[in-house]
Amino acid sequence: MLEPFLRANFSRLHRLYDRFPAPARTLLTSARGWSLTRLRYTAATFAFLDQLRSHEAWSPAEVAVFQLRALQESVKHARETADYYAGYPRFQIRSFDDLRRFPILHREALRQQRDQFLSRATPPHARIVAGTTGTTGGNVKVAYTEELARENWAFLLRQWAWAGIPPLQPRVTLFGARIVPPSRVKPPYWTFNLPERQILLSIFHLSEKTAADYLGLLRRQQGAILEGFPSVLSILADFVRSRGETIPMRVVFTSGEPLYPEAREKIGAAFQSSVFDSYGMTEYCGLIQQCERGEMHLAPEYGFLEILDEGGEPVQGEDEGYFVWTGFLNRAMPLIRYRIGDRGKWKLEGPCACGRAFPRVIPTITRESEILRCSDGRIFSPRALNQFLKQSASLRFCQFIHDQSEHLVVRAVAGAQSAPEVMRIRADLQRLLGSSMRVTAEMASEPVSLPGGKIPLIINRISP
Repeated sequence: MLEPFLRANFSRLHRLYDRFPAPARTLLTSARGWSLTRLRYTAATFAFLDQLRSHEAWSPAEVAVFQLRALQESVKHARETADYYAGYPRFQIRSFDDLRRFPILHREALRQQRDQFLSRATPPHARIVAGTTGTTGGNVKVAYTEELARENWAFLLRQWAWAGIPPLQPRVTLFGARIVPPSRVKPPYWTFNLPERQILLSIFHLSEKTAADYLGLLRRQQGAILEGFPSVLSILADFVRSRGETIPMRVVFTSGEPLYPEAREKIGAAFQSSVFDSYGMTEYCGLIQQCERGEMHLAPEYGFLEILDEGGEPVQGEDEGYFVWTGFLNRAMPLIRYRIGDRGKWKLEGPCACGRAFPRVIPTITRESEILRCSDGRIFSPRALNQFLKQSASLRFCQFIHDQSEHLVVRAVAGAQSAPEVMRIRADLQRLLGSSMRVTAEMASEPVSLPGGKIPLIINRISP
C-alpha cells in the first residue's frame, strides 16, 4: 500500500524531493501518479460509477428510501465497531426524525477523542490518515481506506460526466500540493503527472513577477480542464483580465472553499468556460456537487444532511442553518450527526431542470478570508496558508494576521502542548515568505470572529 507509506513519510520525502531538478521531480510526481491511477481507475471504481449514474433516474421517494436504509446501516456499524458510540441509545431508526434522538457531534470532540471514533472493523494497516483544518484552523486527523478513496473518485467522475468530460482528460491543477521548492525564483513553477495527463501548478509562487510564466503555460494548455481552489483561480483570472485577454479552457472545476458569484463570473470570463463547483470535506461524510444547470445537489449516496438552527432544530423552509452530517461511506471512522461548522440552506422551489431528484443545497458560509499580499509582490490565497496547519494536532484555532506591510502574525488558540506546533508553523511560514516578511507568533484565548460568526483564516489590517 504505497499511498499510506507516502502519507506517513511525507515530510522526510518532501525534503528529498525539493533537492531534485525539475525532470527528476516530474519522474517522482509521475511515479506517485501511477500509484494513484492504479487506485482510482479500477474495475471496482467504474462499477461503482455505473451505479451512481443509474441513481440519477431516482424519484424523490427512491432517494428517501435509500437514505433511510443507509442511515440504519451506518448507525448500526458505528454502534458495533467504534468505542465512542458504545453508549448511544439502542433503538431502531424507522424515520429520519429518529436520528435526532442522538446527540450532535461537535468538531472539538472529534479532535480531542479521535481514536474513539476509529472502527475496529478496519485494521490499523488498512487506514489512511489525513489532516483537515476545516473552517476553524484547528486540525483534525481523519482515517479512511483505499476503498473509500476509489468511491470518492467515482463521485468526481460522475460530476465530470455531468460536464461532458470522460475520465483521464488533460487537466491543469492548482490545489495545495507543494510541488516545487518554496525558494524557487524562476520557472518552472509546475511539474507533470504523466499517467493522469495532469500538470500541477504551485499555488505558493503567484505574483505579478511570475504571472507571465503561469499565463504562458495556460496558453499552451488551452482547451484542457482547469481545476483548483476558487481563491487561487481568482488570482489567475485577475492576471488574465488585467492583460485584456482570455485563455479558453474546456471546463473549470472548483472545490475546497467557497465560490462566490463575483469569483465565479471572473473565472468564467477569464477562461471562457463553465464553472462547476463542489463542496466536500476530508472527513468524507458529505458531498454537494454542481450539475450542468448550475444547481448544487446533495449526493444522497454519500451522507445524510441536516440543516439545523442554533437550538439544534431543523430550519424552516429555506432559512440558513448549520450543516450536520451523518456519513455513509467512511467505515474506518463513522461520524453520526457531525456539525462541521459550515452553514447553508435548502433550495426547495420546483425540480431542477437537469431532471435529477437529488436535494438541492446552497452552502452559504464556510471559511471566509482575505488574500495575503506580500511587499515583494507575491500573492497567497487562504488555501496556500491553510496547508501549513494540516500537520498540527493540538491547536483549536489558528489564524494569520497581516498587521504591517512586512509583518505577519500566526495567532493560535491552543489546546494542550501547542507551543511547539505554533513555532513550527511560524518557522515553516518564515521559510516560505523569506526575507520579505517577518513572521511572529502569539497565543490567544479566542479566535478573531467577524459579524455572523465567521472565523477568517487571513485577516488584513493594513491599508491597500
